[in-house]
Amino acid sequence: MNWEKYISERFYISSNKQGKHLGVLSMIGMGIGCFAMIVSISVMNGFETMVHGKLKGIEGDISILGNPEEKILNKVDGVTEIMPFMERKGIIEVNDISRVASIKAIDETKMDRFYNLNFIGDIPQLGQIVIGQDLANRLGKGIGEDLFAYSPVDQTVGLAIPHKKKLKISGIFSTRLLDYDERLVFISLKDGQSIFKRKYKIDGYDLMTSKVSTNIIKQELIKKLGLEYPVYTWDEKNKSLVSAMKMERLGTFVVLSLIFLVAAFNLAANLTLISIQKMKEVGVIRAMGAPTGSIYKMIILLGYKRAGTGLLVGFLCGLIIVILQNQFKIIPLPSSIYFIDSLPMLLYASDILIILIVSFLFILVASILSGRKLISTQISESLQWVK
Repeated sequence: MNWEKYISERFYISSNKQGKHLGVLSMIGMGIGCFAMIVSISVMNGFETMVHGKLKGIEGDISILGNPEEKILNKVDGVTEIMPFMERKGIIEVNDISRVASIKAIDETKMDRFYNLNFIGDIPQLGQIVIGQDLANRLGKGIGEDLFAYSPVDQTVGLAIPHKKKLKISGIFSTRLLDYDERLVFISLKDGQSIFKRKYKIDGYDLMTSKVSTNIIKQELIKKLGLEYPVYTWDEKNKSLVSAMKMERLGTFVVLSLIFLVAAFNLAANLTLISIQKMKEVGVIRAMGAPTGSIYKMIILLGYKRAGTGLLVGFLCGLIIVILQNQFKIIPLPSSIYFIDSLPMLLYASDILIILIVSFLFILVASILSGRKLISTQISESLQWVK
């Protein structure tokens, strides 16, 4: 039998009589920290995944600027849908109310297949427009009513009044994400060519892809198209949003790690108390020739025995909550406020590994620091130690 483990177990049993409450607090602290981190990270992953999915349903997975041959794009493995577009900042006007919007002219025959939009009404045909819910509310207009759209950049003569095109609202969409419902509108390509007088061809293509990595598809596109046509993935087009999400995740991880830090201080205090109580016994073991590494091993095993139980209980509780939420939606959200009706939770294997490594490192460091008292004390002094 491993003698270090045996003695550590004996120390643990005796310490339950003298430092029971302090040991329980160490277990609870580690358990709460692990539980909070599992749940928080899974919620952030869930929201991030849903937001990514929603935004990619509006912008596509990959964008190509320029006007390459569409048949070349169709030959790239992993490309499932291709949407040609023209886009310009313009003005949406109703009576005396004007709003700046991003007017996007698209191939209306592909709109229902390409875009993942929750909208009522019909896709825009010639002379029609689809606008966001927030913009509709600000303009005070609904489906079937008229408005004017124009592009000041495309006015043809000096200070002449820009050409205003009358369009009928055929549909209203709602994403509840960022400001898309207020700033984005869709029209047909023919109407885009009519409004954007200075554009002679499309601006580029938005691509939807299969489960193949977008970076792999991007490299394949670059090989086929060359450097003449810039290719951007969704993450590259939205660097600021992606960076903000990463910083938010890192900040959450650091803040929740403070729970582990407090629990580690509590554990170190508890192990230090045990070390003082067992100073004479450890002195006898050292006098018999036990190496320094064995003493540290005893304290580390005691630390994992003391705090590891709470850590694993908190981990399992957090994991059960994530599984139950994904299966039964036990934590609802008001659908009138959010674009979902339940709290999304998603946990990756890498997250689990990182959380376990960090938590066990806190226990390891706390155990080593508390064991220094036993090692630094002279053997003769340890043998004469009086509790």
